[in-house]
Amino acid sequence: MSKRRDDGDGRSATNTYKRGNTWWARFQVNGKEFRGSLSTSHGPTARKRARDWRDREIGAARFGEDRKTWQEAFTAWSSHIVTQVGPATAQRYAVSLAQLEAILTPLYIDEIDKVTVSTIVSQRRSVGTSTATIRRDLTALSSVIEFAIDEGWRGDDESNPAERRMKKLKERRDPIVLPLAEDIAYVVSRAPGNLARLIEAARDTGCRQDELVKAERRLLDRDRRQLTIRRKGNQIRTISLSEPAWAVLNAIPAHLTGKWLFWHGNGEPYRNVSARFNELVKAAQKAAQVEGRQFRPMTFHHLRHFYAVWFLKNGGNIYALQQHLNHKSITTTEIYLAFLTLEEAARAKAGPSQIPAQLERLGGA
Repeated sequence: MSKRRDDGDGRSATNTYKRGNTWWARFQVNGKEFRGSLSTSHGPTARKRARDWRDREIGAARFGEDRKTWQEAFTAWSSHIVTQVGPATAQRYAVSLAQLEAILTPLYIDEIDKVTVSTIVSQRRSVGTSTATIRRDLTALSSVIEFAIDEGWRGDDESNPAERRMKKLKERRDPIVLPLAEDIAYVVSRAPGNLARLIEAARDTGCRQDELVKAERRLLDRDRRQLTIRRKGNQIRTISLSEPAWAVLNAIPAHLTGKWLFWHGNGEPYRNVSARFNELVKAAQKAAQVEGRQFRPMTFHHLRHFYAVWFLKNGGNIYALQQHLNHKSITTTEIYLAFLTLEEAARAKAGPSQIPAQLERLGGA
């Protein structure tokens, strides 16, 4: 659906149209085309935003204002950032900024203020985005703004609103809601092939998603029941495997030519695991509703939390857990003490550093 309007000034009309439920605008000023989301489903609001946007562009063209739009600043920053950070970080920034595109595209880089950032935070929270993810989004936005300040596209006296809001977000932590063992098992039962084993391994080792996806079969020590993990920057660490974890990893068949511990197809490693896992969880939740039973939603990272609490409740030591999870600070690990009784917490702080070998499979101890 589109609507072409005459703004009453005799110049070419502004075209507003819908993509899904959201209005977009398209117009030309001095032969240059502008196109972007108006971030609203309300027609009158969309038309006003389109007129305001077009008026700004006409003013910039007529009076020679040397202002950079968000898109211009983003394009220049994109060429710069790839020389400053690694490919994975640059890609993560790009993914974050793509989530903010609808809000930022209509703006000049110097128009991004604390109200803009508050709108971003509110919108991201409204769709269930975690504080950690919002902080990553603001980190990417902050990088673009700092680049714009260095380039003189924002005044030196202008603060970085993304950075300021990020510091406030750092002070709060979303409460951890542990998944239930039966719900994890329900998701596993619906997962195909080695993806099911990958989910079980995350539950039984507490490893991060990328650590498991990049795990190589040759680094599984069967004699010692240990797994050596390669991290970014070619860092490595070795973890001991509990009975449940060993049972899962030892049962994974080896691919004839592939090197990955968790593989599919012709030996390829899994990609987009979080997205696949989220789809499995949504399907499991719908199936549970049909069956008339409760189901607690979860993310892949929740499996790491589940393992940490299980470890401590079953005799693990808090300092051993810190090393196992690769936490830089013991303070990070101590958040799991809240899920223990006073007796369990006291034991976790002073008890044995290893999990009792006789523990049976999760949920059956």
